[in-house]
Amino acid sequence: MRRRHRHGRHGEQTRQGPAVKDFNKAGGVSGTQVQLLIWDDQHNAQTAQTLQAQGISDPTVLGIVGPMNSGVVNGSVQGLQNASPPLPLVSESASDTAVTDSGHSVAHRVCARDDAQGPADAKFMIDQGAKKVFVMDAKSDYSTGLADKTEAALKAKSIPTQRESVKAGEKVFGTVITKIKSFGADWVYFADEGPEAAPLVSQMKQQGLTIGQNIQFLGTDGEEDPSIIAASQGAYEGAYATNITADPAGVSGSAAAAYVAAFKAEYGSDAISKAGPFYGSAYEAAQVLMQAIKNSPVKNGKISRTDVLSHLGSDTFSTIFGSVKFDAKGDVQGGGIYVYQAKGNAMVVIKQVSG
Repeated sequence: MRRRHRHGRHGEQTRQGPAVKDFNKAGGVSGTQVQLLIWDDQHNAQTAQTLQAQGISDPTVLGIVGPMNSGVVNGSVQGLQNASPPLPLVSESASDTAVTDSGHSVAHRVCARDDAQGPADAKFMIDQGAKKVFVMDAKSDYSTGLADKTEAALKAKSIPTQRESVKAGEKVFGTVITKIKSFGADWVYFADEGPEAAPLVSQMKQQGLTIGQNIQFLGTDGEEDPSIIAASQGAYEGAYATNITADPAGVSGSAAAAYVAAFKAEYGSDAISKAGPFYGSAYEAAQVLMQAIKNSPVKNGKISRTDVLSHLGSDTFSTIFGSVKFDAKGDVQGGGIYVYQAKGNAMVVIKQVSG
């Protein structure tokens, strides 16, 4: 029996490897080891379709952990749905509402949705006293979708906004900063996955906008990366960022603590700071999928994807973040939004919020 995994950024396989290793150590599926196979979709839906075709044609491939990007899920899920039998996926981080609103039974995710995160982000800024919010996106499905939801929630509460889009990889923000100043924003909200945050806040500070003093900053998944603090020469100090899943290092409970300890033991004491925002949810997604496989009946020495899909829809799974159960759409029930703040050289969880 095999379970096929595709990763979307460098190092993602290290977040699945421990899950498979732990599962097999505990006996696998009726004594049979689960095999980890790694694909890299390079954040590209067409690449994902090509790779998924290999899994679709192989009956021993019973499910996918990922894709991590909403655009990749939306651009490739139809092929998984049309497969015979359909090939299920459990994403660790695809938050666009269309992922599960499009009616594809194969789609599941352990993270919260944009329409939960957007209102939660807006409410957090309002609760912190926001009066005028400069809303930014980086033109991806994830980024624009989340920025749309947050901006709508702000406007619903009569908070004035101004919207700006920047291209992924942008390093020069002079024009944007001029617009922030002209608008008179007291908050900058940037729905992004991280790479643009350091140059943006560095240049904001150079132009007289200092986070925590005359401007506040709220980023999203990926912008709770502590490396942004160093990369911005400390300009990120005091900034906030939300994530659609918890950091195992900040969650109480023996299972999460054991995972963090094992992760450090295997990959180094500084591995957590380099792991990215979804090293916990990726492990969680792998746990869910492998338990669904294990709960499925073995018929003539084989497990059917149809049964795996059925168990994903009906079972309650035990994970490092506690119990997980999907609703009829494939969304995790009770998904939380977590707020981090840059303090010293770390991003610290300060609260869990909802919209």
